Amino acid sequence: MESSPETGAPSGPRERTLRLLREAGRELLRTGRPLTVPAAAKLAGVSRATAYRYFPTNDAVVLHATMSLADDPLTDLDWAPPTATSPSELGARAADLVRVTAAWAFDHETELRTMLRLSLGPEWQNVEPRRGLTNRGRWIAALLDGLPSEVQPAARERLAVALIPLFGSDAVVWTTDMAQLSRDQAIELLVWMAQALIAATCQAADGSDHVAARSPKARERQPAAATRRTLRPRGPRTGL
Repeated sequence: MESSPETGAPSGPRERTLRLLREAGRELLRTGRPLTVPAAAKLAGVSRATAYRYFPTNDAVVLHATMSLADDPLTDLDWAPPTATSPSELGARAADLVRVTAAWAFDHETELRTMLRLSLGPEWQNVEPRRGLTNRGRWIAALLDGLPSEVQPAARERLAVALIPLFGSDAVVWTTDMAQLSRDQAIELLVWMAQALIAATCQAADGSDHVAARSPKARERQPAAATRRTLRPRGPRTGL
């Protein structure tokens, strides 16, 4: 059996057919078309009988089409701040996280909207909640590891829940459909919200005023964020 020169994985007839069907499924998802076995077969250039041997149900098409959306768009694997990071440093790192993940979400807007629509259908009512199918919980947990020790568990959990709408399809939908913001405006608003939520939580814990909660003019007076590590998104079609 032949091997792919890029991955070393087997690339015989079965593997090539599966690859074509997966690519077809991802294209159907990207363009918002029905994720069905006949549609994937037609786009892949194989017979329906062949397609059904690989994708026995339409749910199988959905599964393979969305595999790349479960990847992580962050390449910096040790970006999470250490325990007891200062509120200003934590706010800067939150801004980095939100900017990278929001940019990825807007780049994959069509796919994410399609997945959101599918997840709200009656056939998905007994499927694992959407939160369990995303990376946002892990990102938020890693970020909040940097909260000051004064922040109580209840306040931490409230902050974690409040940050959820700032990621993925949820963030794209409400900022564009309801708030009618441009991509850049939406991303900057999401960044501001993350920083404001973190600053308010820290302020409530110790009673001090933090830079991230001040007016835009006050925040402009901050020194350049030397502590900020730039996060770079991977290539297209990774992460949620």
